[in-house]
Amino acid sequence: MRIFAFMKRMMVILFLLACWVCAAQEGAVDAYDVAEEQFYQGQYGQAIRTALEGLQQEPALSSEESAVELYSILGVSYSRLGAFDKAADYFSRCYEFDKKVGNQEGMTSSLINLASMYVYAGKPELAEKEALEAIENEKPLGRPLKLAMAYGKACDVYHALKREDTALEYANLAVSTARETEDAGAEAIRRSQRAYPLLAMNRYKEAEADLSFSENYFSQNGNRQSLAIVYFQLAGLYEKTSRNSLATSYYWKALDLARKLPDKPLEQKICNSLSAHIKITAPDEAYELLSRSAQLQEEISKSESDNALELFNIEYETAKKEEQIARQERELRTEKQLTLVLIIVLSVLIVAAIITAITAYRSKKDREKLKQSNAQKDFLFKVISHDIMSPAIAMLRGIQMLRGHSVDGSFERDSEVLVQLERQAESEVELIDNVMRWARNKEESSSRDKARFDIVSMVMEAMEQYRGGALQKGISLELYSPADSIVVYSNRNHLLIALRNLLSNAIKFSHKGGRVSVRIQDSEDGTNLSVEDSGIGIPADKLDSIYNSESSFKRPGTVGEPSHGLGLAVSRDLVAAIGGSMVVRSVEGKGSVFTIHIPAGGGEGNG
Repeated sequence: MRIFAFMKRMMVILFLLACWVCAAQEGAVDAYDVAEEQFYQGQYGQAIRTALEGLQQEPALSSEESAVELYSILGVSYSRLGAFDKAADYFSRCYEFDKKVGNQEGMTSSLINLASMYVYAGKPELAEKEALEAIENEKPLGRPLKLAMAYGKACDVYHALKREDTALEYANLAVSTARETEDAGAEAIRRSQRAYPLLAMNRYKEAEADLSFSENYFSQNGNRQSLAIVYFQLAGLYEKTSRNSLATSYYWKALDLARKLPDKPLEQKICNSLSAHIKITAPDEAYELLSRSAQLQEEISKSESDNALELFNIEYETAKKEEQIARQERELRTEKQLTLVLIIVLSVLIVAAIITAITAYRSKKDREKLKQSNAQKDFLFKVISHDIMSPAIAMLRGIQMLRGHSVDGSFERDSEVLVQLERQAESEVELIDNVMRWARNKEESSSRDKARFDIVSMVMEAMEQYRGGALQKGISLELYSPADSIVVYSNRNHLLIALRNLLSNAIKFSHKGGRVSVRIQDSEDGTNLSVEDSGIGIPADKLDSIYNSESSFKRPGTVGEPSHGLGLAVSRDLVAAIGGSMVVRSVEGKGSVFTIHIPAGGGEGNG
């Protein structure tokens, strides 16, 4: 029973959906039918409104074929209101659709309509291409009446361009093509059309023959609009050929038909021409005709103003509706975007919660491991400091004491051995100290603490520590400072270790009797601390590797002092940790200058 109930509900839903689709399609069809009916009733503005509304409904929204039908209504309706540019736009859309689907029959009509709009708009130069394309498009289709119409349109275009020879060529083609169909009505239209370039070229007999043929046909078949125009053409022809009585007669015939149509623009033209024609022979009638022309001009101007107002209202309503639709679309897009953002945010929060939980669990484990690792490192540092460093220092002090007792010369050989042992012990102590300092710099952020201190006293402290070693080699230690006290803000311990390493290297690689100087200078953004020696220097191709503790470039001092290649690497890291920098200038065989830049205000250490 549940299955049957479900199927019944689905049938109802499908039925309602089908009704909705049919209603939508019927709505679009109704829009075209209603707009067409309004057009034929002369309600051009309302026809435009209906067609524009139809374009906003299905199936015109999704079916280009349905939309094109409404485009054609819009084209002819706009043309009747004098908005020829607008009409041309919609006929152009019809043409593009026909071209896209390969509808050559439709293309010819669209091109002829498009050319007509350009001529009416006073832009015949734009119509030439469309008129010629209409001819070429129609030639292979085997429709002589349509081809004659295309030739006729080319005649109109070139006549408007005042290229009468070309206009007559196409008019002759239009007449001969229409004649082949044995359709007297088509021939009459084309011959009346050909009369225009013939009259312009003063070929009156040929023009009269064409117009007489057309007059005879239109008078017999009741085409009053075309007959009125032919009467007007004949009146002009007779006036030019000085057949004034005939001219007057045909002007009155044309005027009588124009009044009955009614065709106010044509009636006004006839009134003006007839008034000028009879102003000598019948001045009172001429005056009445001019009065009627003025009245017609007012009515035409009013009609044009009404049309302009109607067009303005249509454009305003259309823009308002488009803005409303655009606003609704923006609101819909905003709602969709907000919904999407909420979904994304919710998803991110869920994922973040999961990741946070996992990360917290892992962090707890990592903290426990880190705590254990740090404890092991602290223990290792203590072992190194106590069990390795202390014996090395003790050994160094013992050797220094022994050598101090042998300075009387009685133990000259032993004294030389003790000097070598002292140098070896000093090297080992320096190596252990550098390793400890480097390791602590890598592991302990507290070693980067900064404070204000006197850099001059710090330099003197470091120089005093190495003065004994310098005296043994006869090397003079010199300090150059612009003041007795210079306060800087940095990490004193880091700078002291770096300076000690530079002094140690300077003494180590200087010859006996050499000179090592320390220079303190102010710079634009801090203080420079330089250590200069007159020693063996560094080869140019090795300058890039001196800071690499793993480099193979290691040399003993000038009297055989051992070198581990670690001091410069430690010094550079310690200087970088306080936000400073260290550069070197060196010439092999002449000496080196190492400069530490200490930034003002302490800088930003990069550790």
